[in-house]
Amino acid sequence: MRPLITILFSIIVLITYGQEQTVNVRSIETYFAELGEVCFSFDLENDDMMRKLTAIISIDNVVGKTVMAYANQEEFNQFLEFRIPYKIVPHSSDIPVEITMLGKDNLKDITDWNFYPTYDAYISMMYQFAIDYPDLCNVFSIGNSVQGRQLVMAKISKNVNTREPEPQFLYTGTMHGDELAGYNFLLRMIDYLLTNYSVDPDVTYLLDNVEIWINPLSNPDGTYKGGNNTVNSSVRYNANNVDLNRNYPDPEDGPHPDGKAWQPETIAFMQLAEQNNFVMAGNTHGGEEVINYPWDTWANLTADNNWWIFVCREYVDTVHIYSPANYMTYLNNGITRGYSWYSISGGRQDYMNYFHNCREVTMELSKVKRLATSSLNTYWNYNYRSMINYIKQVTYGVAGTVTDLLSNEPVRAKITINGHDTDNSHVFSDSQNGFYQRLLDSGTYNITFSSPGYLPLTVEGVNVQRYQKTVLNVNLDPGPLNPVISSSARAIPIESTVTFTDESGGKPVLWEWAFQGGTPNSSSLKNPEPVLYSTAGTFDVKLSITNSNGEKITRVFEDYIRVAPIELMSNKSVTTCNSLFYDSGGENGSYGNNQMLTLTFLPGLSGAMVEADFLEFGLEASSGCIYDYLRIFNGSNTEAPLIGVWCGANSPGKISATNPAGSLTFQFKSDAYVTSTGWKALISCKTTEEIIIENGWSGISSYVVPIDTNIDTLFQSIIQDIVVVIGDDGIYSPELNIFTLQDWNSRQAYLVKSTSPQLLPMTGTLMLNRNISLNQGWNLVHIPTPQQIKISGIQSILNDDLIMIKPVADINLFWPQMGINSLTNLLPGKAYYFNVSKKVEFMFPDK
Repeated sequence: MRPLITILFSIIVLITYGQEQTVNVRSIETYFAELGEVCFSFDLENDDMMRKLTAIISIDNVVGKTVMAYANQEEFNQFLEFRIPYKIVPHSSDIPVEITMLGKDNLKDITDWNFYPTYDAYISMMYQFAIDYPDLCNVFSIGNSVQGRQLVMAKISKNVNTREPEPQFLYTGTMHGDELAGYNFLLRMIDYLLTNYSVDPDVTYLLDNVEIWINPLSNPDGTYKGGNNTVNSSVRYNANNVDLNRNYPDPEDGPHPDGKAWQPETIAFMQLAEQNNFVMAGNTHGGEEVINYPWDTWANLTADNNWWIFVCREYVDTVHIYSPANYMTYLNNGITRGYSWYSISGGRQDYMNYFHNCREVTMELSKVKRLATSSLNTYWNYNYRSMINYIKQVTYGVAGTVTDLLSNEPVRAKITINGHDTDNSHVFSDSQNGFYQRLLDSGTYNITFSSPGYLPLTVEGVNVQRYQKTVLNVNLDPGPLNPVISSSARAIPIESTVTFTDESGGKPVLWEWAFQGGTPNSSSLKNPEPVLYSTAGTFDVKLSITNSNGEKITRVFEDYIRVAPIELMSNKSVTTCNSLFYDSGGENGSYGNNQMLTLTFLPGLSGAMVEADFLEFGLEASSGCIYDYLRIFNGSNTEAPLIGVWCGANSPGKISATNPAGSLTFQFKSDAYVTSTGWKALISCKTTEEIIIENGWSGISSYVVPIDTNIDTLFQSIIQDIVVVIGDDGIYSPELNIFTLQDWNSRQAYLVKSTSPQLLPMTGTLMLNRNISLNQGWNLVHIPTPQQIKISGIQSILNDDLIMIKPVADINLFWPQMGINSLTNLLPGKAYYFNVSKKVEFMFPDK
């Protein structure tokens, strides 16, 4: 694609370190061919446009209204479509810089750190640390880059081979391959920590009390773009031309905010975070001189904003003691909240803070990205004390262990600061040793410890001071035997699997699961293998648990799983009362660009109203929803009254039709640039059933799950004629002053005695669970469908197990062995006695 505006400069004059330099700028085509990326600037004042561009190109800096950015060829072509005037500016590799490379053969000659190592020298240096300090240091690769270079990690601690109850700290360097100062500093930091153990009291304290992880180079392909022996052609992106600091899952914009697959480097660090329990971290950058704290993705302040300001100020104020007056003074005298500078999505800092409860910061250490090797010692002296101080902060706050009250075994628990935590600012104790560390600013806090299978424990009045550690060890009580479960999903498409997890209290030793409608339908494992659901409807899950004393408790989780056919956003009409409604990207994908789609849902039951319950929602955000949006109309087309317009993370929630047709129409638009995760919504039908109550005794049931299940409320309009209502859960009788039955359960049948005929209205959603369980002998059975059902259909399911069906108060009956079939249909709203020869479970037919 030809540029819409081409402003190419063959010569650009820069002022660097007070010296005038002449820099050759290559053509755009040459940049893409040789480096895979181009650097450019433009002016912008519109915040919405900035957010849109952030999702397309890689913003590097914003000064006033001037934006500096990088882009690969695909990203740059998308940028051109906005028709924004721009300038191509020199890439960091264009700027002449004095660089000294140290080869593998010269490692023994190191007397100073004024060099960048070749790739082979870097690998040798890292592994040599472990050889020289085997009791303090382990070195290993956590994965490989796109081109197969190692992502090498040093783990440093006094007892490095033992996972001790102490905080884990992580430093990573040079995610952007051309931002080199951090690469040198972190390599040197490893050496500094190891050589000063038992010499420097601060270093000794850290290695005695912290497990420190350091990866100096997290984008080796970008750094060694020009080959393993030079950093002169280093680039920002990785070998796939992807910005690694836009490639992580984002708290606001979902798992793939950049629209790209997770890169090998990204996956390696995600797995590292998953396998460990890092308390605090820092990642290094260049291009500015500022300490950038969360959040980057949204305007929300973190729960610990005051703590972040304190920690970042400590870093910068210490730097200012040892540096010239103009170093690290950008923005708020050297510190900034990321979003206040410019917003990004997919950054490592927000990923670690939100998804792994780790306090990570972004350290911009040098305005010059490829810092001259002659300046490395100078900048190290500016920063190394602050880098040590930053590690020391991981030892403060509240710390201790969480253990089982009975066994004293470690417990992985959630530690929550009551009235304080938000946006995943809570932390977890380590499952291996129960250790936790909650970093906090000065104050008095109430702290709750909770874990599946244990009673929560709140400790009040915990006092915290800066530069001190408050030790708080707790024991969690398993409590009484209590079945509790969780699952990977509650609403799923047909032919999907669900993973169930036992979270029961009371330390059970035996488990008996039963999965209604699932395959397999039972399990004796604590956490069963995935269960497949192939039929639409709602289904129960039953769990029986037994403790070591033989005590057994069973609990049925009614309608726990909902299974429905999928409807993707498209141009069509759908008649249904049970669907999973997704954007065009489906269950796991994002919606596409340039879409204008309209879908209408009509109720699958006459007289009902369609209801949409949005479980997940995420579109591109913009003021006024001018880019991507979902519009919902109260009717069968877009001429119907508009209910609302939604975008960003502002979910519609639950929307119900109120028009005569009972329909809802959804109109979706996406523009040409940014996509997101879309939505997931349950489509149901809301209706009112009128249940006929006869004079005298009646058997009644409902195919509606009422909005309000309270018996008093449901029977209020006819209460003067009701003598008694009898159900499995008790009796309701105003006349006899008996009220043990308090709530209506649509999964049960009821006996009612009335002094006159009545209609009982019941408003709610259409019941989807048609599973019936019968014990041997007589059973009072509810009718779970809005249609009358032929008894012949029931007989074809139960066969010889069915002995008789009879109404509660009627002379008609179905008795096949005697050839009596005066009862031919089962009516909705009624209840019938079934007599069967053995215990049986079946799915009630729906027609």
